[in-house]
Amino acid sequence: MLEGYIVAVVSPFKNKKIDTSAFERYINYIINSGISGIVVCGSTGESLSLSNQEKVELVKIASEINRGKVKLIGGVIDPVTDNCVEFIKKTEEYVDYFLCICPFYIKPSQQQIHDHFKKLNDSTRRGIVLYNNPGRVGTSIGWDVFRKLCDLKNIIAVKECASDLSRFSLWRPMVKENFSFLTGNDDIACGALAMGASGIISVSANVAPGLCVDMYDAFRKNDIKKFGILRDTLAPLHELMFVEPSPAPVKYALSKLGFISDELREPLSSISAELRKKIDTLLERLEIFSNG
Repeated sequence: MLEGYIVAVVSPFKNKKIDTSAFERYINYIINSGISGIVVCGSTGESLSLSNQEKVELVKIASEINRGKVKLIGGVIDPVTDNCVEFIKKTEEYVDYFLCICPFYIKPSQQQIHDHFKKLNDSTRRGIVLYNNPGRVGTSIGWDVFRKLCDLKNIIAVKECASDLSRFSLWRPMVKENFSFLTGNDDIACGALAMGASGIISVSANVAPGLCVDMYDAFRKNDIKKFGILRDTLAPLHELMFVEPSPAPVKYALSKLGFISDELREPLSSISAELRKKIDTLLERLEIFSNG
């Protein structure tokens, strides 16, 4: 069962190429911070700007560094079913699971959504995490299709980014045992946990993995006082990471922490001077809090 804080990692660039040495340092830091898993080549990893060769390379590097320490999840961010199957076949020996987004832009019917994920399920021996993000995709996985997909052998979790928190309570008891409900929204992570989510696929945990893990542990241990303090401490971070298009804010924060450069691929660009100042101030506060 997938649970805890899972970090959606970025893809570091240098002079328009993958910065493999920075990626290695950064991944080591994330893996050793107490988190439960990482997603490589997901939305936060600028998957759409990566070539197929770059995606496979990043997954291989992450696998070599990880060596089974945490769960390694490969992001399958493509609207074409055959392209998804091709990537899955090239990388399944290196990952534990695949995070597969609902086909975007084309606005598929519910039957087409079902058939897409059914084909991905049948193409691999690895577990598949459904990625439901209607805000970006333009359509949402409906209940009838979701229930059918949950009956498939390899579909073992969902990353839910819809704003309806009731899904974590209403849908969870209706599917197979040990199926994981994860939220992909840092700003509502606490609410999702309270509604029955088992974990978070997080952007903010790139910046403050220790604090995020401590918050999750406090929730599980029913330490409400500590949970509340960490919840309120992390709330400004969740907000700032999405003030401007992601992953630009988190890449800037990671650059300030000394792990990577904040280079992005167009049309994305570096964040504004105003947001830089706010993140700088927040990082100082978080460092003081962590050390305290």
